[in-house]
Amino acid sequence: MRDFLNYKSKYGLYAWYYILVILGYILTLVSLSIRPGVIATLLLLLIYLQSAVTLVAGNGISVGDEKLKEKLTLLNSLDILASLYFIYNLLSGLWCVRFGMPVSVWLGEFSTGILPMIFYFVGRTIAESEIDSFYRKFIIAVYIVGAIGVVLFVTAPQFYLDYLFNLSLISKADAGTMRVRMLSVIGSILMGYLSVAAMLASARIVLESEGKKGKILLFLGLFFAFMSNQRSAMVVALMVLVYVNYLVFFIYKLLPKKIFAIEIGALGAGFVLLCIVGFRAIMKVYYRLVSLPGAIGQRSDQWVGAINNMSNLWLGNGLGANGHRANGITLHLVADGGLAKLFVEMGIIGTAIFVYLMILSFKYGVKNLRLCAAEVGIIAVTLLQSVGSNILEYQLATPIFWFAVGVIAAKAVSLSNEAAKEGGR
Repeated sequence: MRDFLNYKSKYGLYAWYYILVILGYILTLVSLSIRPGVIATLLLLLIYLQSAVTLVAGNGISVGDEKLKEKLTLLNSLDILASLYFIYNLLSGLWCVRFGMPVSVWLGEFSTGILPMIFYFVGRTIAESEIDSFYRKFIIAVYIVGAIGVVLFVTAPQFYLDYLFNLSLISKADAGTMRVRMLSVIGSILMGYLSVAAMLASARIVLESEGKKGKILLFLGLFFAFMSNQRSAMVVALMVLVYVNYLVFFIYKLLPKKIFAIEIGALGAGFVLLCIVGFRAIMKVYYRLVSLPGAIGQRSDQWVGAINNMSNLWLGNGLGANGHRANGITLHLVADGGLAKLFVEMGIIGTAIFVYLMILSFKYGVKNLRLCAAEVGIIAVTLLQSVGSNILEYQLATPIFWFAVGVIAAKAVSLSNEAAKEGGR
C-alpha cells in the first residue's frame, strides 16, 4: 500500500497519465457515456495524493525535520512563481463567482487548466531516468492515438462519422467532411499540438541516445501534425525541424556540418519530387499556412472586445470567465487565443506572474540548452500555439507543458548547487 502511495515508485501514476487518458478517449468509440475528462481529473487527484504522501510520509520527514529544511532551501524563483500562479488561479474563483459566473465554470476550468500543474512538481523532483521514461510513454500515447486517427481517416467507417457528428466535431456525417483534417478521437487541435510536443520529446532521444529510432519518431510526429491540418501545428512543426537541426549540428555537434548541407539538398530534392507527384496536396498545405496571419487578424476582434469589457483590469474576470464553459453567460468569449484569454481572466497581476515565470524558464533553459533542449522547445511551441488556440485549457496539453517547466527548474537548482559546491572548495 505504501509503495502505491509513493509517486516515485513503479506505481507512480504520473508516468501513465497520458496512456490512461488516451485509452479513455479511445473507449469513447465504444460508448460516449465514458468521460475522459473525469478519468483525467481523478488521475490528477490521485497524483496529488501520491505526491503529498511521498513528500511527508514517504520521506519520513516532519515540519521540524532537518530534511524538510534542506528541501525548502532548494526552492528557487521558478518554484515560488509556479506556486503563486497556482494559488492565484485558485483564489480567482472568488471574483469569478462575484462577477456573475457559476462556480461550475471556474471549477471546470480549474480541473482542466490548473490542476495539471502537479506535473511541474513531478518534473521538478524526479530522477533523470524517470524523465526519459515519462517522455517515452508520452510519445507512445500520442502515436497510438495518431495511428488510430490515420486508420479511421483512411477507412472512414460510418460509426466513426456518426461518432464525430454526435460530438459536433463535423457538420455532416460523411467522409468528405471528416477528411478536411484528421480528428482521431481527441480533435485536430490536440492532435496537432501533441504531435509537435512528441516531436520534441523524440528529439531528446535523437540527441541523447538512440539517433535512428529518435529520427523515425520525430518524422512520425511531423506526419501526424500535418495530418491534423492545424495551421499553427504545421508552422511550429516546421520550426521544430529547424530547431532540431540547429541542435544536432551547432549545439551538440553530433554530425559534421557538411552533412547539414547534404540534408538541405536532400530536403530540397524531396520537396521538388512532392511537387511533381502531389502538387495539389502541397498547394493545400501552402494555402493553409499563408492564411495564418489572416486568421490571427480575424480573432483579434474577439480579443479586443473581451479586454475592453474586463470587470477588473488588475484582477481579471477570474479563471474560466471568458472560456467555452461561459458560453451563453458572457458576451465576450475568447474562443481562440489562449494568451489573450489568460490576460482577460487573470488581469495584470496574474498575467505578470505567468509571464515572469515563462521568462525565467527560458532564461534558465536557453542558458543550459544542452540539458534543456526538449523542454525549451515544448514551452516555446505551447506559447506559440496559444496565440491562436486555447491550448492551456486542455487536460491533455497542459501536463506536458508544466512538466517541461518543472524539468527546467530542476536543472537550474541542480546546476546552482554544483556551482555553490565548486565555489566552496
